[in-house]
Amino acid sequence: MGEGRMNVLKPNLKATVITLLEKGLSQREINRKTGINRKTIRRYAQLHHRAIFEETESS
Repeated sequence: MGEGRMNVLKPNLKATVITLLEKGLSQREINRKTGINRKTIRRYAQLHHRAIFEETESS
């Protein structure tokens, strides 16, 4: 049970991750500052980059 279940960050932590990514911090640096698992950071980074790409494609 629980396999494949995605951990979801609270909105304030998600915003923190996105802000730090946009400032150019590496996933490892964000992990050190926040304690958030690097795989979770990577997943949110991918989702964020995909959203930006789709936004620019639709403009």
